[in-house]
Amino acid sequence: MLHNYLITALRSFGRHKLHFILNVCGLGIGLAAAMLIALYANLEGNYDKQQPHAGNVWRVEQYFSQIGAKVPLANQNVLNRLSNLPGIEALYVLESRPVGDEYRVDGNSFKLDAIMGAEPSIRELLNIEVLDGNLEQALTAPDAIALSRSNAIKLFGSVHASGKTLQQGEKRWTVAAVFADLPQNTHFAFNGLVQKSPFSDFFRNNDGYAYLRVTPGTDIDALTKALQQGYLELAYPGADSNIVALSLARLTDIHLNGGERFEMKTTGSRSAIYICIGLSVLLVLLAGFNFVNMSIAQSARRAKEVGVRKAMGAGKGQIVSQFLTESVLTTLIAALLACVLVELSLPWFNQLVERELTLNYLSVFGLGMLAVVLITGLAAGAYPALFMAAFSAKRVLSGDLERGKTAIAVRKTLLTLQSGLSVALIIGAVLLQQQLQHLQTLPVGYRHEGKIQVVDIDSSKLMYTQNSQLLERVRAIDGVKQVGVVDIDITNSFNSSMELSSANGVLANQSVPFIGMGMDASKLMGLELIAGRDFSNATASDWFHLPREGEAAAAALLTESLARQAGFQSPEDAIGATLTTRDGRDTPFTLTVVGVVKDIRVGSARGEQAAPIIICGYTVNWYSRLVMDIDMQKLPAIRDELGTVLGQAINMYAPAVEVLSQNYAAIYRNDAKIVQLVGVFSVLAIVLACFGTFGLASFSALRRQKEVSVRKVLGASRISIVNLLAKEFLTLVAISVALAFPLTFYLVGDWLGNFNERIDQSLWVYLLAATAVAAITWITVASIAFKAASSQPAQILRYE
Repeated sequence: MLHNYLITALRSFGRHKLHFILNVCGLGIGLAAAMLIALYANLEGNYDKQQPHAGNVWRVEQYFSQIGAKVPLANQNVLNRLSNLPGIEALYVLESRPVGDEYRVDGNSFKLDAIMGAEPSIRELLNIEVLDGNLEQALTAPDAIALSRSNAIKLFGSVHASGKTLQQGEKRWTVAAVFADLPQNTHFAFNGLVQKSPFSDFFRNNDGYAYLRVTPGTDIDALTKALQQGYLELAYPGADSNIVALSLARLTDIHLNGGERFEMKTTGSRSAIYICIGLSVLLVLLAGFNFVNMSIAQSARRAKEVGVRKAMGAGKGQIVSQFLTESVLTTLIAALLACVLVELSLPWFNQLVERELTLNYLSVFGLGMLAVVLITGLAAGAYPALFMAAFSAKRVLSGDLERGKTAIAVRKTLLTLQSGLSVALIIGAVLLQQQLQHLQTLPVGYRHEGKIQVVDIDSSKLMYTQNSQLLERVRAIDGVKQVGVVDIDITNSFNSSMELSSANGVLANQSVPFIGMGMDASKLMGLELIAGRDFSNATASDWFHLPREGEAAAAALLTESLARQAGFQSPEDAIGATLTTRDGRDTPFTLTVVGVVKDIRVGSARGEQAAPIIICGYTVNWYSRLVMDIDMQKLPAIRDELGTVLGQAINMYAPAVEVLSQNYAAIYRNDAKIVQLVGVFSVLAIVLACFGTFGLASFSALRRQKEVSVRKVLGASRISIVNLLAKEFLTLVAISVALAFPLTFYLVGDWLGNFNERIDQSLWVYLLAATAVAAITWITVASIAFKAASSQPAQILRYE
């Protein structure tokens, strides 16, 4: 029987080639998109699930409300004191370490980043495959280092590097172990491990990624409250209880729920996953709608076949089985096309989502996709099969093919849904693109165009002392217009804050983020000075200094908002005022305001941001940056020359150079992915909708060809006939627009609500989407209707 069904299905495909091709192409595109998204979602949703005790490990995170910063770092010494709280089984710390000098091997310099401190128990936290040597030994000796496979090959040309040495400044390291590069489905990112510094009683620095392994069944909320109380008592005694809020993040949720600041590597986006899954489901549904629509529309052609089968004794179940077999076979063929499309588009898709995805057909994932294909085939073919199996043999063979309105209602409903989804996706794609452009063109208070920065320079060589000689040598490079120093990546986040008090009493130990910069700060960074002056070499006391023993002083620039918060009636009133705080050594620190600049935004436009203060020549960060205003046409030559100048001056022969405008664009990388994905899926949705409309228009024109011929005989023009056939479809588009507008307005508005700075939803975007879908529908129907209207009436009516 199955053999008979297959033969019948293949013959049906041959007789109805257009119907078959449209169904295979529509389902193939929908399934290919679903496979790509499923691969991406499967990877993103399984980060760190392979780690030991993954379900019971939580990371400690802090939120500083006064500066609006959520950071995944904490003070390891405080948490070590609190590690005996009920429910905590173990504390693991990955210690953030300064980059330090370059590593030298056989006279060659290498830049090694992401070297972290860890304890020998690190393998209880995450799976690390040791390729050579002894990892535990590497983490117990002060001069031993464990390298990743890629770093070992980069330095020594082999993974068998145990016992070899490398020089970093005055320190000599011995390679004690080599471990495999970490897989991409983990939020951990380091290229080397060394012994972690011992715990101490210093409770203020946030210098470690701290993970707690808790007893199964532990009340996480209660544990968080206990940690919060103990943390405040040790790290911030006597301070406002709202200065910091602790939270615990489940290890397996970090990748999709992580923040934008200080993560080991770029995190994912849960909203992007949900959007992708939703879009892929929509595409499969659109393809399924096409299949159902065209199968029902084709029913008139196959009604006599069903009638004859029934007259010869075929039961309803056999008819259903026949058409379900055709449906599943069509879907399997479409799945083969989908696999071809996936293989062809994977390189492009990997670049889009910044992942390395591969499709293994023999894996559990492959079997899952096969199950989805079979379910799709059965679900899409179920209604057409039941519909055609319900034909009455007597009515069909007597020429009475269809009297009911159910099939018509189903076709119209599905077409309306198709059009509505197309309208919604076009609106979403345009508005998301507008929002992204709005974010990227926001006035941030500084210039990032035409600037580069050299990162990870030891602050002792830039900020602790004023290195004028180095700056002059860099400024002399052809193409460099200006150079200065900054202690943060201004496109990323603040690194430090201080408690400021003003002489007028308006500010009293208020936590304020600060940025350390060098001379001519506002000129270098493009800050808009609205009162006072810039930091200047003409006033040597601007730079951080110690005027008397036990005191510190420096000049400062206030942002406009901070000047208002400090109680100054105008920017001019702030000039000459003093603010007091304490430096990193707890020394009284006096800041003299020499200028006020327009507000600047550091990092992303999401959420509120505290107003910072800019201090001349002061930092508490391990490393700082050289920022240069350059002729971007000469960037390659400048990059090469920097290696020579910095190598001679500070032994940095392989400087890491970043383009500031690229860093700024990277802030919204996840949002850009969503915009691109929605744009691509919108195009695919419109293509699938066109397939469905084209198929249905073909059957509609065939069904009404006698009516068209009679109208032509009576004098109707071609354009009137085209509009007559298109009218039904345009009416459905109008209904779909009425349904899509309010739903889309709500969903897009909800997404825009995540941004502190956002666009308004414009009416013209909605009208554009509706017009585009209506125009595409009319053109698709007109291409069929015009052919029908051009036929000779005599050829159609000669048998009447």
